[in-house]
Amino acid sequence: MNYWWVSHGRNYESAINDGMLWSCPDPHGDPDGTRELIKELRKGDIVFNYFGPYVRAVSVVLERWQDAPRPEGFEKGLDESDNGWLVRTHPLAKNLQLHRDRAADITAADEPEAGEPKPFNAAGKPRPRYISPLTAEEGQELLAEAGVTAPQSSAMSLRGLPGSAWGADEPDDQTLTTIRLEQAYLRKHLLRDRLTASCAICGEHLPARLLIAGYIKPRPANSEEERMDYEHNAMLTCALGCDALYEWGYIVVGAKGQIQPGQPAETPRIEDAVEALVGRNCSAFDENTADAFAENKRLMLEPQP
Repeated sequence: MNYWWVSHGRNYESAINDGMLWSCPDPHGDPDGTRELIKELRKGDIVFNYFGPYVRAVSVVLERWQDAPRPEGFEKGLDESDNGWLVRTHPLAKNLQLHRDRAADITAADEPEAGEPKPFNAAGKPRPRYISPLTAEEGQELLAEAGVTAPQSSAMSLRGLPGSAWGADEPDDQTLTTIRLEQAYLRKHLLRDRLTASCAICGEHLPARLLIAGYIKPRPANSEEERMDYEHNAMLTCALGCDALYEWGYIVVGAKGQIQPGQPAETPRIEDAVEALVGRNCSAFDENTADAFAENKRLMLEPQP
């Protein structure tokens, strides 16, 4: 997760209400490359939306940039193009009043290096820049000052260990008994008495004891009937990493069965694990399971304020 400062003009309302950031090339040259910083934003990044003299909103990035024409409500500067780059966002908090003086105390460098894209100069005055990167420390302090809690990944609100993964914060004896019965049923039908089988994600052939019978979409999203419908709603994943990556939403399965990146990876180790799987075909994907995979992808990637 990275943190960004965005200085809006009169397009602030349009940007927040429509959930977008937009920029275009500078017709007069952009020696600092600050306009193209929009291309550095990634899903899950936090944006501080400034419209003087306050930080008025905090947003989360939904997806990487895409080529897009100038949105309605975004004023056109002299000689500017109507073609540019758009990033979709979702507001986490609006109607804030974090004054720029306090924000400058947190983010202004004592003496920024030439070309350093900081939002304030050494005197605490706003710089004429649209997007400026912030350090993690600056971003976290600004969030605390604004009284906004950074979101966990949407996967965390659906999956987890062990209760939230199965639909209960604190599973009672009855819930755990139900889960065990479901697991036994799924394992019986997915393994079909085999001592070894393949993980649907990585394809490795493994002993049955290292394979987990799990639902394609979160358990709370399945009806009681769906929970027993192993042909449409279940698959085998390995305990060597694939199960956790899928359960936490780091990987999802696309419309053609290809494994795709999901929630942002917080560490290089997770990035490497995801990268090793992306592009593979999920062996559990077929016409029977396609709907369940599509619903899981929607739930894993759907923004949650």
